[in-house]
Amino acid sequence: MNTTKKIAGAAAGAALSVAALTGCTAATANETPEILRLGVPPGEADAEYLEMLEPLAGILEEATGIPVELTETGDYLGIVEAMRSDLIDLAIFSPFPAVLAEKVADVEMVAAATGAPYSSLIICSTASGVTDLADIDDETIAFVDPGSTSGNFIPKLMLKDAGVDVDALNETYAGGHDTAAIAVMQGSADCAAVASQLWDYMVEAGALDESLVQKVAESDPIPISTVIVGREGLSDEILEQIGGVFVGSTDADVLQVMGGATEVIDPTEADWTIFEDAARELGVNLEDVE
Repeated sequence: MNTTKKIAGAAAGAALSVAALTGCTAATANETPEILRLGVPPGEADAEYLEMLEPLAGILEEATGIPVELTETGDYLGIVEAMRSDLIDLAIFSPFPAVLAEKVADVEMVAAATGAPYSSLIICSTASGVTDLADIDDETIAFVDPGSTSGNFIPKLMLKDAGVDVDALNETYAGGHDTAAIAVMQGSADCAAVASQLWDYMVEAGALDESLVQKVAESDPIPISTVIVGREGLSDEILEQIGGVFVGSTDADVLQVMGGATEVIDPTEADWTIFEDAARELGVNLEDVE
């Protein structure tokens, strides 16, 4: 598909710079690749996470009969571009960019994880004096990635609902939940948006000092933690085989990769309302992607 895809609205830059998704060669329909390349989420391509993915790669290989190769990615836009260019076949996605990517890049949602203890936090240094979202004005705030659900979209919606002008924020993107939190600890940012699991993990590991960093706000639980998507052109048989690995699985290795979900369901049965509502609130018109 060579048509330029654009997302209208104030949050377009934060959503996906989809104007860059042009000039890519269309995928061959019903393709069976020699290698299945699985895109690793941005900001999570560390040795520990890649090691955790190895059992999943083996499960996928057994289900499809095709070798699986883990591919590190820089950001969600990079994943979408790579899928449009047939450089990545599958990817582990955050739910919000999965909704957008389905619109702009014709990716196939294969599985959606639910039941994970998952929300978005906005944390600030105690030195900043920020104790309420409405206090965030000139402070520097570190988001995770322009395509991150818990590290960009949901916290921006929280800020907007608190009366903050999100277009005037002094913002930066840290590239990972851990690096966003560390930026607050080290004083290079006053506040940050991170996933709730990251806070718990870093506090327990002693990487965050609660005398220096505090929770300022927490979102409602996010109903979908992780989405598996496949690129356009993969054969229906492969997509069904991959879906069979995830949907209804009780395998600990699969559930761990899916964000600690308690259940993995068919995406058509998932509730995407919160993401669609957030898109509208932030000015991303999912009904008018062109």
